Amino acid sequence: MRMRPNLLFIRSLLTVAAVALVVAGCAPSVKVRTDSDPGVNLSQFKTYDFFSQMGIEGDNYSNLLGQHFRAAISSQLNTRGFSQSDSPQLQINVSIGAEDKVRVNTYQEPYLYGGHYGYGGYGRYGGPLGYGGGATRTTVHQYTEANVYIDLVDSREHKMVWQGVATFTVTDKMQEQLRETVYNTVEKIFAAFPVPAPAGS
Repeated sequence: MRMRPNLLFIRSLLTVAAVALVVAGCAPSVKVRTDSDPGVNLSQFKTYDFFSQMGIEGDNYSNLLGQHFRAAISSQLNTRGFSQSDSPQLQINVSIGAEDKVRVNTYQEPYLYGGHYGYGGYGRYGGPLGYGGGATRTTVHQYTEANVYIDLVDSREHKMVWQGVATFTVTDKMQEQLRETVYNTVEKIFAAFPVPAPAGS
């Protein structure tokens, strides 16, 4: 005799799975893309400095934001053998673009949440099992997508030789932990930098 599954247990299991998916979907993920001048070998440069006022430095930004980016980028470049100089071969600019977006999800609840089982109209037991799904639900989620641009410019030629871009969804936690967010973002961007960091650094 086939035992009927415990519906309360199944309901609990589905609820836990749904919560896990929501948490995973809300976890911030950073997408990185880079571009470089194919005719330039970045390892030929040895010194760098920052624009006197970068794009993220001004009245519209926190005074700490520029400091965090300068420190995080310096850390990445210094470990790669670059050094900061008053007469730099590379000049660095950081800018940020943000866009408000809306994500709309439509889904149908499983039968355990309001649908029903039914039998077909043929066969010994009335045909194969089927079910009528539950109500269709739509959720609307507003969020802000940010792009962080790190540009490296050849000081002598006055042209960009490399750009790293990080795209991510802004969360309250990221804004509260500004320094950690900046350092993590810069680290992910420079993971794709053509001049690698020494092993173990």
